[in-house]
Amino acid sequence: MNSRDIISLKKEILLHLSKRQLKDAFETLRKITTNIQDWKIIETLSELETNYKFMLHYLFEGVNDPERENVYRNLLRLLYELTDDATDELLKIESSNIFYEKYRRNISENTSIPDYTTQLLDISGIIALTDLQDDDIIKNDKLRELAVKRERIGSEMFNNTYISPRANDKDMDNYLSFVKNIELPVRERSLFISAISLSLFHRFDARKVQVLMDAATSDNLQIKARAIVGLVVTMQMYDSRWSLYPELQSQLAILSENMDFKKAVLRVVIQLIRSRETEQISKKIKEEILPEMMKFNNMAGRKLNMEELMGDAEFSEKNPEWQKELEESGLGKKLQEYSNLQMEGADVFHSTFSGLKNFPFFSEMSNWFLPFDPKYSEFSSLFPQGSKNNLLQAAVIDSGHMCNSDKYSFCLSLLQIPSSQREMMLGRMGAESEEIKQLQKEAKEMNPTIDEEVISNQYIQDLYRFFKLNPYRNNFYDIFKLNLNFYDKESIAPLISNIDDMRKIAFYCFDKNNFGEALDIFNRLIAIDNHSDDIWQKIGYCRQMINNPESALEAYLQADLLKPNNSWIIKRIAQLYRTLKQPELSLDYYKKAAKLTPDNIPIELNIGHCYLELNDYDQALNTYFKVELLDSKGTKAHRPIAWTAFLLKKYDLSRKYYQQILSAKPTIHDYLNAGHVELCMGNKKEAISLYRQSLYQDQDFELFQLLFDADKDILILHGVDERIFPFLFDQVKYKMD
Repeated sequence: MNSRDIISLKKEILLHLSKRQLKDAFETLRKITTNIQDWKIIETLSELETNYKFMLHYLFEGVNDPERENVYRNLLRLLYELTDDATDELLKIESSNIFYEKYRRNISENTSIPDYTTQLLDISGIIALTDLQDDDIIKNDKLRELAVKRERIGSEMFNNTYISPRANDKDMDNYLSFVKNIELPVRERSLFISAISLSLFHRFDARKVQVLMDAATSDNLQIKARAIVGLVVTMQMYDSRWSLYPELQSQLAILSENMDFKKAVLRVVIQLIRSRETEQISKKIKEEILPEMMKFNNMAGRKLNMEELMGDAEFSEKNPEWQKELEESGLGKKLQEYSNLQMEGADVFHSTFSGLKNFPFFSEMSNWFLPFDPKYSEFSSLFPQGSKNNLLQAAVIDSGHMCNSDKYSFCLSLLQIPSSQREMMLGRMGAESEEIKQLQKEAKEMNPTIDEEVISNQYIQDLYRFFKLNPYRNNFYDIFKLNLNFYDKESIAPLISNIDDMRKIAFYCFDKNNFGEALDIFNRLIAIDNHSDDIWQKIGYCRQMINNPESALEAYLQADLLKPNNSWIIKRIAQLYRTLKQPELSLDYYKKAAKLTPDNIPIELNIGHCYLELNDYDQALNTYFKVELLDSKGTKAHRPIAWTAFLLKKYDLSRKYYQQILSAKPTIHDYLNAGHVELCMGNKKEAISLYRQSLYQDQDFELFQLLFDADKDILILHGVDERIFPFLFDQVKYKMD
C-alpha cells in the first residue's frame, strides 16, 4: 500500500466518521490496520467495534442507558484518533512528506521541552554576562557565536514539537510551563506556539488545542496573537470533531466570556478573509501598477522616484505638467488605491518579496515562523551592538506593513549590498524615520488595539508565505484553501454571532466580492430581522452576482416593499425581469425608474429594448429617437435605431444609420445587419460585399453562418426568397478566395 492509497483511505474513513457511518468506518479502517504490525492498534479496533455492536444491540432491545451518549461520543473520539495513529504508522514508513522525513531523522532524538527550557535559560544567562564585557571585538564575536547556538536550539525545538506524538498530561504540563515561563525569550515561546499550530494542522490533538487556548490569554501580544490565529484555523479544520471534546467546549466557553478574546477572534476571521485577496492584489501590482510606473518613470525626460510620485505640494511645485501627466496616466489613482490597501492591512508586499525567499535562511522550516529579531546572528553588521543609528529599525523593522518573513528577506537582501552603498541608502531613509514614528504614534492613538491587529495580521501573512512559497509547500494542506463558512462551524460561530459582528463580517465579505460567504451571513441576519431593506438589497445583489436571478428578484421585490420609489432597487428589478424574459413587467419598472430619474439615457434605452422585445417597433423607434436627442454627442442609439427601422421596413432610414455605424468601429454584427438591409432592398451585390466584410472580421465562416441562420426567419418575413440562401453563401465564399 503506497502513500497515496493510505491517504485516500484515511479521507474515506474521516468522511464516514463525519457522517457517523461507523460500520463503514470500521471496514475501511480494517484495511489499514491489516498492514500494520502493531497489535495494540489491531486489538483496539476490534474492541471498539465489539463495544459498538453491544451499544446497538442494547439500543434496539429498548434498554435504557443514560451513559449511551457519552459512550458513543468517546467511541467516535477513539475512532478518529485511531485513524490518525494507524495512518501515521504506515506513512512513517512509506511517505516522503516532510513531516515523516523529519520524524525518521529525529527518531532517536529524545530532548524534552524541559531540556530546551534549560538550554535556552542557560544561553540567555551567558548572553547577559557577555554583554558586560568591555572588549567590543571579543564581545561581538562571542555574541554572534551564542546567537547561532540559540538559533540551533530554537530550530530543533520547533522541529521536535512539530512532529511530536499526541500529547499526554505530562506533555501538556511541560508545554504550558514553557509558554508561561517569562524568563524564556519571547522569540522562542512564539516559535513554539507556531510549532504546536503546525502540528495540529497535521493531526488533531485535544491537549495541544488546550495549550493554544491557554496561550490565547497570554499577556504577551506576540504569543497571544499566534495562539488565537492557530486556534481559529484548527477549529476551521476540525469542526466535525469539536462536539466530541467537552473539555475543549468548556474551556472555549470560559474564554468567550472575555470580550477581548471575542474581538480578537473576529479580527482574525476578517484577516483570514482578507488574505484571499493577496493573489489578486499581487496580480494587480504586477500587471497594472508596476507597468504604469515603468512608463511614467521617463516622464519629462527624467526618472522620478517614489517620493515624487507620492509627495504632496512639493511635487506640483517642481513642474505642474508632471502632476497633470500623472493624473492623465491613471497612475495616481492606482497608487492611491495601493496606499488605501496598505492602510487597511492588505498584503501588498507579497509580490515584492515572493522572489526573495531563496536565501539559505528559508531552507530551515522554523525560520518561516521566526518573529523578527535584529539580534539574529547574520544581522550583526546591520544592527551593531551599542549603535545609536536606528534608522533601519524605525523605517522598516518597526513598520507594521511588513510581516516577519519579509523583514528577514529585506535584511538578508541588504547584506548583499556593499556597506558603503548600504549606508548611503539608510542615510536617505533617515529623513523619513521621525515622520514614520509620528505616523505610528498617531495610528496607535486612534486605535489602541492596533498593536494586536498588526501582530496577528503579520502572522497571517507569515503563514501565507509559508503555505504558498516554502519549497515543501506541496507537502502541506493549504489552510488558505479552507472554506470561509465560519458560521457553519459549530465551534467558531458562537464567538462571532452577535448582530454587530455578523454585520461586520458580512459587509467585509460583500465589499471584497466574496458574495457566496456574504450571502450566507445576510440570510442569517434577515432571519433575525426581515425588515431591513438594506440587507434585502444586498441579498439581492449577492444572488445576482452568483447567477441566481430568480432569487435575486425575490429579494429586490422585498426591498421595494420596504423602501418604495428607490431608483436603484427599481432598476435592478426591471433589469432582472428583462433577464428572465418578462419584458412587459420589465417595461413597467423601467417606466417607474424613468419617472424618478427623467431623461436618463440608460433607462430610456432599456425602455426601447423592452418595446422591441414586445414587438412594438413603433414605440421602440420613438424611444430610441428620444435617446438620440438626449445623447446628442454620442452614438448609443444608432444601432437600435438602425435595427428597429429595418424591422419596420424603413430601409432607407436603416441604411442611413448603418452607414454612420460602419464609418466608426463596426463589428461583425454591424456588417451582417447592414447586409440584410441591402438584401431586403434588392441590392444583392452590395449585400454580398457587406457579408464578406462581416466574415473578414472573424475569418470564421461557421460563426457567420450561425449568425445568419438566426436571422433567416426575419429575412423571409421581409420578402427574401429562402431559395437564394445557398447561392448567397457560395458567392460569399467565392468572393473570399
